[in-house]
Amino acid sequence: MTVDLAELRAIPAARHELDAAELALIDRARRDGATWSEIAGALGLTSRQAAEQRRLRLVAAVRPVPHGLDQGYGDKIATLREAAAELHRRIGADRRWDGRFRRAALVRQTLAGAPEATAGGLYSLVAAAVGDLDRAAGRPLPEPTRAAVDRLRAALTEAAP
Repeated sequence: MTVDLAELRAIPAARHELDAAELALIDRARRDGATWSEIAGALGLTSRQAAEQRRLRLVAAVRPVPHGLDQGYGDKIATLREAAAELHRRIGADRRWDGRFRRAALVRQTLAGAPEATAGGLYSLVAAAVGDLDRAAGRPLPEPTRAAVDRLRAALTEAAP
């Protein structure tokens, strides 16, 4: 019996896709009001801490990998892409995010397109998201999210044409 090495090579991509789907479902469950204990039970885990740790592992595994979209644009566009992905991950786990301000859901949806956007498209997406965040000025955000917004804003300024 021979093993098809192409099938073996496909496993990391399939694993990444499955991890991304699991992370998206966990984040959607949190947004919809599920507790960490309920998520742990659904995943067959024994504690809320295990579910939170699983999400953190998935966030690290799903982190966008530099790809051809950023070639020729230098580090600034890659930094912008990572900052957008970081904020999207943070707000994805915030079950109160969509109700925080009028355009919060739109910011989340806009940032969801960042990992696969072309460089010009990425800049436009992030500029739109930052504009929507600026319209919500004065609304309190949890500190880690506020820090991620500040990093995104700084990366956008650095990447400006």
